[in-house]
Amino acid sequence: MLLSLSFFGMGDQKGVAVLSGVLLSAIFVSSSAWIFDAFKNADNRLFIQIFFFSTAVRFLLVLVLFGILLGVTKIDEFYFTVSFIISYLCQSVTEMIFINKILQKE
Repeated sequence: MLLSLSFFGMGDQKGVAVLSGVLLSAIFVSSSAWIFDAFKNADNRLFIQIFFFSTAVRFLLVLVLFGILLGVTKIDEFYFTVSFIISYLCQSVTEMIFINKILQKE
């Protein structure tokens, strides 16, 4: 997050684009953490169903919001797209490591 703020030194459009990409990915990874926390005590089969369904819904929402942000706003598309992809991948890897550690404890 702090690194994304440094892009404001390159211009407001690039700074807003990078910050928007990072925040959009953070919202969707945080929603995954909420799903995991809310249903972690559920039956394994139910949890898997909910987790995969929520992943599909989040993916569709990401595509819709991604399209809306690029279509409606005047942000720099390249910086937004690259920052979103990098941030989403990093946060998703962190999420998988976190889930793996929790499952190993159980």
